[in-house]
Amino acid sequence: MEHGDDSRVYWALLAASCAHVAEEYAWPGGFLAAAREMAPGVFGNASITIVVGVNASMILGCLYGALMRKRNPTFGLSMASMLLVNSAFHAAASLRTRKYVPGLVTGLVLYVPLSLRAFSAYRASPRYRRSSAWRAAVQGAALHAVPFVAFAARGALARKAGNAEQEGCR
Repeated sequence: MEHGDDSRVYWALLAASCAHVAEEYAWPGGFLAAAREMAPGVFGNASITIVVGVNASMILGCLYGALMRKRNPTFGLSMASMLLVNSAFHAAASLRTRKYVPGLVTGLVLYVPLSLRAFSAYRASPRYRRSSAWRAAVQGAALHAVPFVAFAARGALARKAGNAEQEGCR
């Protein structure tokens, strides 16, 4: 695949992210409940508002990655990396719970091959820089951590509000 043709993989990643969200929340759905069952300490502080924001950000990030792939290939690759990390989390969750976790199928069937294809296409391009590929891989993993930080912040704020309320009752 020539560098000029690599746009298809980024558009496919965008479509895959939409399919992934549909699998998690529409058909068959139930991701948030499954996540809370698997890791209540983490996902107990997840709200629908945060989840919608996270998924909208992911889809918009994939759109931006597809649109800016030539000007900023590192960003598109970071989205590919984030989706690859996400597929690993779904696989680990399914193995841990020994059952299907919504998002597993699109994660394994779409995210893994498309993400690897994005990195492979970049590697074959004349603009390839090893440092950019590594930076993208690290950025993707960091982006995947953002929702967990949001959940933790929401939990800390809730605990602080609960402690303040208890102090006011004394």
